[in-house]
Amino acid sequence: MTVPNDSTVTSPSTQITWHAPSRVAVVRYAHGAALTGKDGRFLVDALTAWIGPDPDPFAVLADAAGLGGTDGEYRTEAGRFFRQHRDGAFIALTNLGPVIHVVVEMFRVGTGIQLKTFADEVAARCWLRTKGIAA
Repeated sequence: MTVPNDSTVTSPSTQITWHAPSRVAVVRYAHGAALTGKDGRFLVDALTAWIGPDPDPFAVLADAAGLGGTDGEYRTEAGRFFRQHRDGAFIALTNLGPVIHVVVEMFRVGTGIQLKTFADEVAARCWLRTKGIAA
């Protein structure tokens, strides 16, 4: 996937907007989206193109409102990528339903990645700033 800096990519389930100066990918999901391996590859391909070989930290700020679920293939694809970037990737999630919250917490524990959930975007961006991300 070739993606320009400061751009937005969209799939049937996901919209990702990359802000190059801050190295933040803002993710929004279609209402009721059930993420699969294909969606995981879409996310990983976009992030890989944007971050390139640059070792500088980056973040994913995702609004999970309306997210229906994820399957094992999605978690495998995303988990592999974020484990490779464990030291420099930060994931801030907002608006999680109770089931997704449990799935996300298991994903965080299972991968050891730097992921935190928040009630709103303001709190999520504040946490990212404490990690050196210009959110």
